[in-house]
Amino acid sequence: MKIIVIIPTFNEKESVGGLLENIAGKIFKEVPNHQIGILVVDGASPDGTADIVKAKSAIYPNLNLIAEKKKRGIGSAYIAGMKYAIEKLGADAVIEFDGDGQHNPEDIKRLAAELDKGYDYVIGSRYILGGSVPKEWAHWRKFLSKFGGLFAKIILNLPTNDNTSGLKLSRVKNLAERLPLDENKVLSKYYAYKIHFLYEMIKMGAKTKEIPIKFLERRNGSSKSTFRDIFDSLRVVLALKFRNNKSPQHKLS
Repeated sequence: MKIIVIIPTFNEKESVGGLLENIAGKIFKEVPNHQIGILVVDGASPDGTADIVKAKSAIYPNLNLIAEKKKRGIGSAYIAGMKYAIEKLGADAVIEFDGDGQHNPEDIKRLAAELDKGYDYVIGSRYILGGSVPKEWAHWRKFLSKFGGLFAKIILNLPTNDNTSGLKLSRVKNLAERLPLDENKVLSKYYAYKIHFLYEMIKMGAKTKEIPIKFLERRNGSSKSTFRDIFDSLRVVLALKFRNNKSPQHKLS
C-alpha cells in the first residue's frame, strides 16, 4: 500500500531537515511492506522552512511539498495535505505527523504495522497504558490536555481515550476520502479538526485501535497551542453533539 506521511510546518527551519532525513532515509527502509512518501504542507514560513524541504526533495524523490501563500491553521494544512495525498499521490493511507519534534518517527512503523493487521484508523495515544506526555509540562497543561479528550469522550460517547491526539493513521478507501475535506465543511481550521475527523471516522465504522506513544517535548521554539484551541475544541464537541445525537458505530479493538 502507499502511505503518505503529512507534515504541516511553520518556522521549523532548525529541525525539519533532520526530521525528513530520519523519516525518508531511515524509517522508510524499515517498513518493507509499503511504499511510503512524505508530504510537507508549509504555511508560508518566513524562516525559510520551505527552502530546506525543497533541497531535501532533490535527495529524496518520495518527498513532496505544498508551499502555501499564507498560514491558515493546522486543520487547514492537514485538509490540503489529505486532498493532495488522495487526489495527486494515490494514497491508500495517510499519517498525520506534526513537524515540531513532539512525535517520534519510530512510531510510524508501529502505525503501519496495525494497518497490516486490518485496522482502518490507528491513533497514537498518550492516555492508555504505556503512553505519556512530557514531564516538563506544567500541571495546568496536563490537566487541560486530558480534560479536552475526556470531555469529547463523554459528550460524544466515543470509545477512544486520546481524542485530541495529533498522530494518526487513516485508511483512505471508503473512509478518509469521505471526510469533510473542505474548509467550509470542517468545523475547525485549528487543532479541533482532530475531534471532528475522529468522530466522523468512528461514525463511518472504521476499525479503530489506539497504540501507546510517548509524546515528546518540543526541541525548538514554543508550543503553538493556545487557549483559543481549548475553547475551539469545546465548541466543536458541542456542535457535533447537537448536529447528530446518534452514537457513532463502535468498532474498537
